[in-house]
Amino acid sequence: MLVRFSSQATANLLMFDDVARALLKVIGKTATQRGVVTIEEMAPALVRLNALTEQEKRVREGRERREELPIPDVGIEPHELVGLSVRAQPLIKMLTQAQREKKEITWEAPKDFAA
Repeated sequence: MLVRFSSQATANLLMFDDVARALLKVIGKTATQRGVVTIEEMAPALVRLNALTEQEKRVREGRERREELPIPDVGIEPHELVGLSVRAQPLIKMLTQAQREKKEITWEAPKDFAA
């Protein structure tokens, strides 16, 4: 299932539900059929997503063990090349632009996709 993220500040962003669920969990949101990231929630969301990126970088460099990471499971095996932090980059860019232009981000899916 696809989840569409929309904002008046950017183009739409489509994401598979498992990745969207994991990223929404990281920023403190529930994977409901429809939702919104308010302007006030964007700065903390960016901090959390950037922290995720840094943690995955430390794991790749061998400075931190994978088991210590509070990264939600999205069905990605540890040996796979594309980590959640890479998949988060389009959402990070969307949040950054929307925050700059003071526009909310909404998401929509065919149904609730919480695990």
